[in-house]
Amino acid sequence: MKKKLLIFHPYLATYRVDLYNRLAEDFEVKVLLTGHPNEIAGLGFDIKKVNEQAHFDYEYYHKGKYIGRHLISNIYIKVIREFNPDIIFAHEYGVNTIWAILLKRLYHYKLYITCDDSLQMAQSYSFNRKLLRNFVVNSVDGLFVVSTKTRDFLKSLYGKEKFLYFPIIQDDRILVKKIQNCKEEESVYKEKYDIKDKKIILYVGRFVQVKNLPLLLDAFSMIGEKDVRLVMVGDGIMREEIEHKISDLNLNDKVILTGALYGDDLYAWYRIADYFVLTSFQEAFGAVVNEALVAGCFSIVSNFAGSHTLIEDGVNGYVFESDNVNDLKEKMSLALKRPKKESVKCLMTKTFIDFYKDLYMFFNDQHRLS
Repeated sequence: MKKKLLIFHPYLATYRVDLYNRLAEDFEVKVLLTGHPNEIAGLGFDIKKVNEQAHFDYEYYHKGKYIGRHLISNIYIKVIREFNPDIIFAHEYGVNTIWAILLKRLYHYKLYITCDDSLQMAQSYSFNRKLLRNFVVNSVDGLFVVSTKTRDFLKSLYGKEKFLYFPIIQDDRILVKKIQNCKEEESVYKEKYDIKDKKIILYVGRFVQVKNLPLLLDAFSMIGEKDVRLVMVGDGIMREEIEHKISDLNLNDKVILTGALYGDDLYAWYRIADYFVLTSFQEAFGAVVNEALVAGCFSIVSNFAGSHTLIEDGVNGYVFESDNVNDLKEKMSLALKRPKKESVKCLMTKTFIDFYKDLYMFFNDQHRLS
């Protein structure tokens, strides 16, 4: 008989649904989703399409009082009592985790949580948040962290084998097929923007301060190659500022702003792009880096983005210092010496299935689950 696995999370997301589906093959899975409706409405992807991909039992629950993004409700007690899980997989240091800790001895389950902090974030906790982290780490059976550097930092603090590196990634077998199936959209874009023979550097994300987009444009303006285009997929409060910056740097003919895109309209750009860049000076992870690598895009990633630990220097990308425009320019120039990609070929150095095997063994360690 399969063990019962209860998952707490704010909402189903493109970067987690593959994991939950894979878990559902090995466990009896139930997922409780308690994100604030306003937060869910503002997500940068089609939540309905993601929900349709779920091959497990899930429920969105919004009744109760929210403090920030945390739902205060007795639903956690109710679902634990009714489902009677063997394992709970909770989200970060929120209310769902606190309830799971408080009920752990009564219902005799093992408790694991996600920790989506980059190293920078993990090192900059306030005094009160450190106290909360201490309480949680000492109360749970394990933590899944999205950065090897965060894992090593937490190990140095707590000296315990409770931390497993599991980045925010999609199943590369599934994602590659989605990207490969966008040939028609690719043709439309190449004709519309006259980029058939151009080298394409791609950025995907919000136009907000933490994404460090002025630095990206400054670095790009320093590159002398004529047959290179920077494609920026996204939108946000900095849109007008970015447009002015592009004009001031005389980059109107070299930068393409597409607006926010989703699904096949976005995957087509991953198919077209040769290189990818993420310049954030603060980023818990950055799931777009995984998407770009799966699409075969050689990626240049900020050292302040948790996803930089997906990069093996010179093999599938480069890591640059987030506040150093010259370092970014140099790494982009080095990348551009590489030829255009010939096909959608995954550049992840470790596959989703290999990461999943690590997670499955962590869940099923006889010492932990006895």
